[in-house]
Amino acid sequence: MTTQAERPRPQLDAWVEKTRAGITAGRFPARAFNDQAVYDLEQERLFSRAWCFLAHESEIPSPGDYVTRSIGNNNLIVARDEHGDIHASLNMCRHRGNVMCKTEMGNASHFRCSYHGWTYKNSGELIGVPYMKEGYESRLRRKDWALVRVRIDTYEGLVFGTLDPEAPTLAEYLGDFRFYLDLYLKHGLDGVEVHGPPDHWIADTDWKICAENFAGDGYHTPVAHQWGFNLGYFPSSGSTHSQGWAVSVPGKGHGIGLGHSPGFPAFGGFPDDLAEEMKQALTPEQVQVFARTRTAVGTVFPNLSFLMQPFSLVPGEPGVRFVTMRLYHPAGPGRMEMYSWCLVPKSASPEYKAEAYRAYTLAFGQAGTFEQDDFENWTKVTRSAGSTMVKDLDFPYVMGMESEPDPDFPGPGRAVTPYVNDTNFRNLWSRWGDYLAGEA
Repeated sequence: MTTQAERPRPQLDAWVEKTRAGITAGRFPARAFNDQAVYDLEQERLFSRAWCFLAHESEIPSPGDYVTRSIGNNNLIVARDEHGDIHASLNMCRHRGNVMCKTEMGNASHFRCSYHGWTYKNSGELIGVPYMKEGYESRLRRKDWALVRVRIDTYEGLVFGTLDPEAPTLAEYLGDFRFYLDLYLKHGLDGVEVHGPPDHWIADTDWKICAENFAGDGYHTPVAHQWGFNLGYFPSSGSTHSQGWAVSVPGKGHGIGLGHSPGFPAFGGFPDDLAEEMKQALTPEQVQVFARTRTAVGTVFPNLSFLMQPFSLVPGEPGVRFVTMRLYHPAGPGRMEMYSWCLVPKSASPEYKAEAYRAYTLAFGQAGTFEQDDFENWTKVTRSAGSTMVKDLDFPYVMGMESEPDPDFPGPGRAVTPYVNDTNFRNLWSRWGDYLAGEA
């Protein structure tokens, strides 16, 4: 019996083309959320070519600081060298392929292989080879055997990498979505920083379910997080919850949901001094879009997401704003590594940073209330998607098929209302299909 992973590639390519046509018609295959062949194709055609998030610069602030992160099935060392420059290298010794760095974060000027002792600078250059004269008779050219470099670029402190030397620039890749990223990254004139190490765990769920949810799924909130309405965390329910916009960047896959609440104050949840700094850091158009936004939840294609909202259990009070940044790293069909950070304004007081981190932990930390709600659903969706009867079933993505862009929306991209809409998801899956078809 031939398994899905063993099927001939032409048959899988035909499935991709059928899937792309279905996306246009508002349908998406359930199989995509837990399938070995789909996972393998994503590794080959998506994660080998897209720009993927690696780290925030504030995680490695000093010379020698490093973290280990991954793009697809490639583990990387992201390090700041003695000159302050950031490098990303494959976490593999060039001699026999041993893992060079076995810890997730730390500080080191050099990395020494535990197998044969080859030693590299944290920028990747090979500088030490045991028995160089006796064993290699000085024939080995060290400069030919540096760690494998990975192309990187940054935006407002975010470090991205791509395995494709021919990929467009990061600025081209992000496109107009930079306008919306600034909502999360320009809190104050000095920008943001991570507060504490990231939460990191393994989950039996597919990365795409999470990326879709954070591209603006306001539809699930009154059901999955109903307790928030019952306790007064959300000031409304039903019809008023759907106010706002779903904004996508056509052809890029990025999307954001901007949720509004009646009577919510401008920049509510921020201290007055930070609110004033944000108004200076943002453009007038960004202020117009963001000032009344209560909840902003967005995804940078393929697997980096952000959420900003105030947290308060006191009805009528805006509470304290927090920002979570999260990476869904694929670790197999129906399985992923979850990274979750709290971002805080650099210029904020220690008291505000502590309160924002507390709000993040209660809501979207590893044991947060919202996080538990979501992962309970996501793991069950993934389990269902792997069953034998599901391989030929589709899910409906027809909400908002007739939505017209809001002509008065002051920001870039395609903004439709209400916020509860499938437009962003169709855009996300369309770009996913481009990559899997080799046409991105």
